[in-house]
Amino acid sequence: MNCMTKSILTEDIENQTERLLEKPFWVVDFLPEKVGAERAKQYFAVEDFFINSEYINQLYHRFAYLIIKLSCYFDIHSNPFPSKIFDNVINCISKGYTNFLFSNNDTLITLNGGDLYMTVYNPNERFLDLLRCIAAAEGLFVREG
Repeated sequence: MNCMTKSILTEDIENQTERLLEKPFWVVDFLPEKVGAERAKQYFAVEDFFINSEYINQLYHRFAYLIIKLSCYFDIHSNPFPSKIFDNVINCISKGYTNFLFSNNDTLITLNGGDLYMTVYNPNERFLDLLRCIAAAEGLFVREG
């Protein structure tokens, strides 16, 4: 692959990612539903506690395992090995963000470092069904965003 072809592919992936960020999304979270405004103070105390404890490492391990399991059913762009998926997720805790593009399914999973949730854009029904099953097995919840 020459530089021009690689550049075009990178641009296509960036365009696909940008387009997917505008689509309907679901949230993979440690809580089963969104916390109401009347409980915001307690939620932020819990969030702060989790972010500054070992829990965030445990949570990110669960996120990594979920994505690795999804890769058994759906292709992730560039076909990363499970160890690469794991490293991308774990390194994300302190280094910004990571995205996983399931290009054949036109689905995107994003994770921003320090967040206690992942966002899943544009999943089809099969993807969503498997996502819910795997998330439940990891002790996580999936809800519409």
